[in-house]
Amino acid sequence: MGWALGDRGAATARVLQQQLPPSASAAHIEYCTDHHRPYLAVLAGRRHTVGKAHTHHIESLNNKLRCYLARLRRKTHAYSKSAQALRDALLFIWRRKFGAVLQPQVGCIESTRLWDEPVQIPI
Repeated sequence: MGWALGDRGAATARVLQQQLPPSASAAHIEYCTDHHRPYLAVLAGRRHTVGKAHTHHIESLNNKLRCYLARLRRKTHAYSKSAQALRDALLFIWRRKFGAVLQPQVGCIESTRLWDEPVQIPI
């Protein structure tokens, strides 16, 4: 499973794109997303289904993450002072609650939406 920490912009979508298998048809993978424009650009030419009905499972997991980790909720006093702390908290929750060990990805993206000033977010 691929994952990236960042806003919903094109830069985060490109980070996710780098984690996709080289050929979706060879791997027998179909990608399901909502109508978010950066995903449409990243998945051009791949087996891609667009619609909210197909994203229910991952949206359910995202909702569980927001319940377990107050830092992911909006307008809260529970926030991480560094991107590293937020990333580590996400990795901990994934392992503890879902039994999955996610490997931190190499690279970073820049975001201005998570904090008041630009910050490089390690992934």
